[in-house]
Amino acid sequence: MVDKQNSNLIKIDIPPVYMHITKDIQDRERRGNLFKRYVIGYLAVSYPELRLIKIEGMKAICRKR
Repeated sequence: MVDKQNSNLIKIDIPPVYMHITKDIQDRERRGNLFKRYVIGYLAVSYPELRLIKIEGMKAICRKR
């Protein structure tokens, strides 16, 4: 889905399973880092043409490489 405000940004839904598999990590910073690594790995496999800019909620905000 293309963002209406910035047409060169693409929003990709993050699979909810990544929240589930990181839920038992108590340290918020460590959990966030692991979650981000999972998202980066997911994008590398599923959308290799995209680069992660940031995560907003359960959306990965990306830009074409």
